[in-house]
Amino acid sequence: MSLLHPPGKTRGISSEYRDYLASRKTDALGLKKQDLTWRGFFVGVFLSFFLATGAPYANMVMRSTHMALDFNTPGAIFLFLILVGLLNLLFKALSVGIAPAAMFAVVISGAWFYVYQPFENIDLYSPGLIFSSLLAIASIANVIGVLKGRPLALNRSELILVYVMMLIVSALCTMGLGEQLPGILSALFYYASPENRWAEKLFPHIPEKNILVDDGQKNTLFYEGTVAQNIPYEAWVEPLLWWAIFLSALYVSMVSVAVILRGQWMDRERLAYPVVQVGLALIRGEESDHLVNRFFKRPTMWIGWSIPMFVSFLGALQSYGISVPKPPMSWSVSILGVQTLTMTINFVSLGFSYLIHTHLAAGICVFHILAKFEKAFFQIAGIQSSQHIIFGVAGFPLLGYQGAGAMIAMVLVGFWIARSHLRNVLLKAVGRAPEIQDRDEIMSYRSAVFGVIIGILVMAWWLWIMGTPAWIALLFVILAMLMFIGITRIVVEAGLVALRAPMCAPDLVIQGLGSSLVGPAGVLNLSLAYVWAADVRVFVLGTCANALKMIEEMDPHSRRLVFWAIILAMLIGALGSMWMIFHLVYQYGGINMNGWFFKAGPAAAYDNAVRNLDPSGPYWAGGGFFVGGGVAMALMMFARARLSWWPIHPIGFPIGANNMTDYIWFSVFLALVVKVTVLRLGGASAYQRSVPLFHGILLGQITSMGMWLVIDYFSGNVGHQVR
Repeated sequence: MSLLHPPGKTRGISSEYRDYLASRKTDALGLKKQDLTWRGFFVGVFLSFFLATGAPYANMVMRSTHMALDFNTPGAIFLFLILVGLLNLLFKALSVGIAPAAMFAVVISGAWFYVYQPFENIDLYSPGLIFSSLLAIASIANVIGVLKGRPLALNRSELILVYVMMLIVSALCTMGLGEQLPGILSALFYYASPENRWAEKLFPHIPEKNILVDDGQKNTLFYEGTVAQNIPYEAWVEPLLWWAIFLSALYVSMVSVAVILRGQWMDRERLAYPVVQVGLALIRGEESDHLVNRFFKRPTMWIGWSIPMFVSFLGALQSYGISVPKPPMSWSVSILGVQTLTMTINFVSLGFSYLIHTHLAAGICVFHILAKFEKAFFQIAGIQSSQHIIFGVAGFPLLGYQGAGAMIAMVLVGFWIARSHLRNVLLKAVGRAPEIQDRDEIMSYRSAVFGVIIGILVMAWWLWIMGTPAWIALLFVILAMLMFIGITRIVVEAGLVALRAPMCAPDLVIQGLGSSLVGPAGVLNLSLAYVWAADVRVFVLGTCANALKMIEEMDPHSRRLVFWAIILAMLIGALGSMWMIFHLVYQYGGINMNGWFFKAGPAAAYDNAVRNLDPSGPYWAGGGFFVGGGVAMALMMFARARLSWWPIHPIGFPIGANNMTDYIWFSVFLALVVKVTVLRLGGASAYQRSVPLFHGILLGQITSMGMWLVIDYFSGNVGHQVR
């Protein structure tokens, strides 16, 4: 059931049917007896730490493919492929006896010692060392497991646990936090100059609490590097502790929201969750009595897999200086001479989009094209705005307000549709509905409800003690959470993996309400919120919502253990990535790293603060577009739900004008054309037979991303990106 096909006013799900939903898939898959053990946590920590440290290394040092940039989480999927297709197969094969397990451990450990001895110039931060060391430890752990009758080969529940942990890590190790936070916290003192006027305008409004980093030398070591690796940790401790309070509240709120909405989105509305479908297919193909996963025995999957592998191979040859022709993957056409419609084939988006409803895909394409004409009309008519935004609908602030209003309306209407479920959750949380079951959740409804309330209050309190007016702080946090929920909704329903809000919450509050209401300290504080609420293309709520779809196929008892695995993954993702990033930055210098995270991104935050410090009132034109976008979205949702003839799904309206939609809409369109053709010619059965082909297409792209990253690491090739 879609969000736009609401249930009746009094319709709900009985506790008996909820129990059935919780048990149906686990019974079918035989997961009831596949409990979680130490093996799942061991392997989960192993791969999560490698992803947390390896992803920043790849895009900061190698300038290579981003493996944790968007909701497609290619790093997590690539490592999961290695786990299922190679490591788990290997450990199952070695479980036949102690001799082969011991021999494998000796070979791996011996190779490790041969490569790294005499251990004089060993680099503890080398991804190769980290992975090989963890593999050697795993081989030894497997010997111990075989002796006790519990080899390291994972069952389905444990595979789900590992994948969930890597999804969470993907939201924190690069774009989601790790590479955002250090640059913004330190850039103000290093880049301040008479030209940008940061010192003149912003220094007087820096909070009394020490939330920014100043090592006394304008953070020169951070940006220019030091051979001696003299990292001034003392300058970072207090700011990071303050931010840890805020970010902990943020992530607790996000996990709690995901738990509260899970039942509505999965059990009642039956959303597709396209992003995790390939992971579920891999898990469903895993059988303890079969050596090779059934997923890898599908010929159509390998046909799809070979297409992006061949295209990426041609691109790699060019990167290595071999001139070969490569098929074009992007085209563009002019719209009224002032706008450009970009048509790009992205294999990952193509694969995910094939799994969504055709009405969703059509709505995304139609609203993107309509938005192009709307932009063209604005340009031709000379409709301009004095405001400036760089995220979402960059260059067209009024359309940013329109999209933000539409997204907020989508979420609020969704809450209204989910009112029966939300009422049950609240009643269960306060102890007035014992008949409502929540044992199939990773945490109780009481914990989830209080997690949201306390998390929001702590974030608002944090902003308040930093100088933001209390009501502005609370309003801002609520709007930011609504934006996160809206993006998550689109991800889990429409499978769009490259996505931002049409207008980020800091811009919406600062520029929409005006600096006179927000105050100068509030302007600076909300600009600092760019760390977690602006250029964040992946975040914990989105990956956690997808993770909860994965654990739907675990037995209810094991699900409560997953909560602690998520907390552990958050710590690994945050601390592991910061450990690697600090080393790289203080060795090579931030100015030599990723230019966005250590210069342009922080400059966007502080320039935004300077630009908006001058007193200004509410932006009524933007407010009008905000309300208009919200009303239009609500009316279209009503029409979609009540009028059978309504042709367009409105989910594309909030994001149609987004700049990032330029790069994904054509892949959605191609998937739509193929899917409609298959359904008309062969029906539902033909579509089901074709799904492995598109699983292979997206996995082929992700395999090529990871494979060439490994090749580039050993060859020393820099700057090669597989897109």
